[in-house]
Amino acid sequence: MSFSPSLRRGFCIVLTLLLGGCAVLERRAPDARTSISQMERVTLGGLPQTIRIRGDDRLRNPVLLFVHGGPGLPEMPVAHHNAALERWFTVVQWDQRGVGKSFVSPVPDLTAERVTNDTLELSRMLRQRFGGRKIYLAGFSWGSLVAARAAAREPELFAAFIGISQLVNIPQAETALYRESLAEARRQGDDLAVRELKRAGPPPWTGPGAEVTKQWSRKLFPGPPNKVTATRFALLALTSPAYNLRDLARVPEGARQSYHLLERDIYAADLFREVPQLDVPAWFLMGRHDTLVSSTVLARYFHALRAPRGKHLVWFEHADHVLHLEEPEKYRAVMKEIRDATDR
Repeated sequence: MSFSPSLRRGFCIVLTLLLGGCAVLERRAPDARTSISQMERVTLGGLPQTIRIRGDDRLRNPVLLFVHGGPGLPEMPVAHHNAALERWFTVVQWDQRGVGKSFVSPVPDLTAERVTNDTLELSRMLRQRFGGRKIYLAGFSWGSLVAARAAAREPELFAAFIGISQLVNIPQAETALYRESLAEARRQGDDLAVRELKRAGPPPWTGPGAEVTKQWSRKLFPGPPNKVTATRFALLALTSPAYNLRDLARVPEGARQSYHLLERDIYAADLFREVPQLDVPAWFLMGRHDTLVSSTVLARYFHALRAPRGKHLVWFEHADHVLHLEEPEKYRAVMKEIRDATDR
C-alpha cells in the first residue's frame, strides 16, 4: 500500500494553492426533530478520538459505521459527497487514532489489532446508544481489513458487513499486479515495459521493483477518467464542511505516521487464513479497474469465503480504487439496496 506518499504530495500541492475556506453548506435534514448532526470526542482503547454522526432519522434508521482507509486517510473530509446516505442511515464517520481530527504524535499503540479493538469498542458504544440496533459496518481499503476482522470476531454486533475495495492479501495483490502488467506489456507490444518489468522481477521486492511495477501499471492500466488521484482527493476535501485548513494540514503527517507503524501488519494480513468465514450478511464492492488491492485476489477470496448468511460481489465497471467517489450514484444505490435487504 503506497498511497500515503502520493497523498502527501497531493495535499501539499493543493494547500500551496491556498484554496482554504471553500467549504460547502451542509445538506439539511428534512425534520430537525428526528435528525442528528454531531461532532464528538469518544475514548477508544484509552485514547480520545473524533467521530461525526449525521442522519435524517436517528430514531428509526440503522447506524452505518464507516472505517476509513489509508492507513491514515480519513473519510470525514470527503463524506459530504455521499451525504445522501443520511436519508437511509445514521452515518458515523470516525477518524482513527492518530488521524485527522484524532491526530496525536507520537500515536500510542497503533497496530492493526488495536484499531480492530477500537472498531469493536465503538460499535458496542453505538449499538447501546441507538437502542440496541445492529450496526452496518463498512470498511474501505485498509479499513476493510479491520472491519472484516471485527465482523468475524463479534458477528452479533452487525447487521451486515460491506467491504469496499477489500484488502485481502497484499503480497498476493502485488504478485498479481506484476504478472498482469507484464502480460499487458506483451499484449501491447511495449518492449521497454517488458524489459524493465523483467529486470525488476516479481515480488517480494528488495530494490526498486515495487516502484517500477507500479509506474508501469499506471501507464498500462490508466484506469477510468473519473479516477480519484491524491490531488483530486485533496480538492474534494477542501470543500468539506467538517474540516478546516488546520485539520487538512494534519492529514499528511497522520498518513505518514500511520503507514510507518502499520506497514508490517498490512503485509502480514491474509484474510484467506484469518477470516475464512463471515457469520453476517456480506457484501463486497469492487472497482473493475482496481490494481491497488487486486480485483483478481478479491474474486478468489470471495469464492473461497464461507458465508452462511449470504455473500454478494458487486462490480463497479467504471471505478478504480476509490469507487464510492468515482461512481457515487451507484455506490449510494447499492448501499440502499443492502439496507433494504437486511433491515428487518
